[in-house]
Amino acid sequence: MPYVSVNGIELYYERTGRGEPVVLITGLAGDVSFWNRTVPLLSDGFDVIAVDNRGAGRTRYSGSFGVGDMADDVIALLDCLGIRRANLLGWSMGSHIALEAAARYPQRVRTLTLVACYLYRPARSAYILDYLSEGYTAGTVDGRTVAKVLNVLLRNQRFFEEADRKGRPIKEMPPPDPRGFRDQMRAVNGYRAELSAASVDVPTLSVHGLEDIMTEPSAGDEIAALIRDCEKIRIPGEGHVLRPESYIPCVRAFMERHRDGPRAPCGPPRPSRRWWTGSPGCRASPCPCSRGASPRPPPGSRVPDRRGT
Repeated sequence: MPYVSVNGIELYYERTGRGEPVVLITGLAGDVSFWNRTVPLLSDGFDVIAVDNRGAGRTRYSGSFGVGDMADDVIALLDCLGIRRANLLGWSMGSHIALEAAARYPQRVRTLTLVACYLYRPARSAYILDYLSEGYTAGTVDGRTVAKVLNVLLRNQRFFEEADRKGRPIKEMPPPDPRGFRDQMRAVNGYRAELSAASVDVPTLSVHGLEDIMTEPSAGDEIAALIRDCEKIRIPGEGHVLRPESYIPCVRAFMERHRDGPRAPCGPPRPSRRWWTGSPGCRASPCPCSRGASPRPPPGSRVPDRRGT
């Protein structure tokens, strides 16, 4: 089994394909299987490495941890594999891990892709997730309830309508490990993304589904606005979990444009507009994404703390 001993833990990872390395970092309670449909879309041109974070999957750990610890784990894995620089792609909580890794180790990160990322802890989501994680650990909430609530937050309306129309059962994630779920929630709640976002200085792409109710698109816009020259893709008809085919072609194009260092965004911006659509480098036809770039806020500007309670 592919394990590495790093930072006092046994980190599980899977590796597929050949080419420039890209590390896939999943979100709350997720493991490497989250990327099963993503890996085939990348492995023909990239060395794809998926990891199980502390608190999920087959990674073995002890004690409490934070987002910074999980970011250090990713870089330590690259050290073990002899990889000097890699593309990082993080989803949800994994986007914060990738963000923190890029802020701490910019020389190790070629590109940064943040999928369903957010600046402030979403108060509505935190309200129910905190209850679930503490109750699940205490035994007052069962695993099936946790899985069902997560499904409601992660999926969009189309997902449930299609299942109902086709008469198929709703696919649910396996119940997470109670202790790991609680520990990951505590790590998420203790992270301040704005500090790292303002310091990131690597090519960055922000991806968000426009039907995301876990972390609404405006939350992705807020964090993108703090990252210098951050490109944005906003995808209609996608929720917190996005279908890989809806955005991975654009992510590939983004990573390929930066193989030899930063380049100008593909597709010229229209005069007097901040947004533009389509991309000559995108493999999807027509390109499903909308793009834009966010300037870094002026020096000395202050971001208000509006995290949920």
